Amino acid sequence: MNYEPDGTRAAAMDQLKGPAIGLMVTAGIGAAFQILGLALNLMGAGMGALARGSQGMPSMMSGGIGAVFNVIGLVMSVVVFMGASKMKNAESYGFAMAAAIIAMIPCLGPCCLLGLPLGIWALVVLMKPEVKAAFNA
Repeated sequence: MNYEPDGTRAAAMDQLKGPAIGLMVTAGIGAAFQILGLALNLMGAGMGALARGSQGMPSMMSGGIGAVFNVIGLVMSVVVFMGASKMKNAESYGFAMAAAIIAMIPCLGPCCLLGLPLGIWALVVLMKPEVKAAFNA
């Protein structure tokens, strides 16, 4: 049973909107880059083709291996987007926390430059007691 005033839940929901939308945008940007990278790798024009030869990491990240990493990145983008959607609606606290953490992991989360600050912001908001209570209401 919910013993908190409705204003407390509404205030918590307002606090969740910003980081949730930010993570959704980050996931969208990350997904777009992963799809572009996947298409380039499948066409043979990935990072290895740009390096023109065997220069370590760029040549390793082209072709089939690069495509696998693109698919993994795309899956992570989808997970972050779904978790951010749950966060915005205060539906699944654990999933929202997982999305914020995944967004902060370099080279795994979507769009590294945006994922770190937005993931930190999301974690700070999610750790507030009134926000945690909104998920249980």
